[in-house]
Amino acid sequence: MNMLRKRLLIAATVAGLSLGTAAFAGPWGGRGPMGGGGPGGDCAMMGGPGGPGGNPQRIAMMQQHHAEQMELLEGRLKLKPEQQAVWKAFTAAQDAHRATMVKMWEERRDQDATAMAHFEEQTQAMEQNLTSMKAMTKAAGDLYAALDPTQKKVMDDFITTRPMHRMMRGGGPGAGPAQ
Repeated sequence: MNMLRKRLLIAATVAGLSLGTAAFAGPWGGRGPMGGGGPGGDCAMMGGPGGPGGNPQRIAMMQQHHAEQMELLEGRLKLKPEQQAVWKAFTAAQDAHRATMVKMWEERRDQDATAMAHFEEQTQAMEQNLTSMKAMTKAAGDLYAALDPTQKKVMDDFITTRPMHRMMRGGGPGAGPAQ
């Protein structure tokens, strides 16, 4: 074998090994950007074992965080006694929505036997989510209608400037409210 071929073969081997190592040691550990090793994987967003449906501790942590956030919002709103009923309806609708989501995650665990079953389950889950969101939106509208202008501003700021909301809109965790 001539020297040029040897060098090319060595360079190709090194490049192949380097790329393979980089892919495995990449930011996702060779498991893909969503953290899963395959369909569903470990990704919370994809309903894998790390998802809320498969991790009771995570569900409890999420429920605790939500309860704390609602307690914080209630304190900032300084609700009047006549507003308590719509507040309770709003939080009950949110709790029902969250319960629906957890139930869907649990029911969908290991259900996809075929591609069509996957798409049918996705459609059903989205329909359930939409129904639940509509009920929550109505309860939020009822609460919002009962608030005075100062309270509406507090609720607007609280709901629209939370860190996760900003990150989902591309603002990043440290970004302020959109102008």
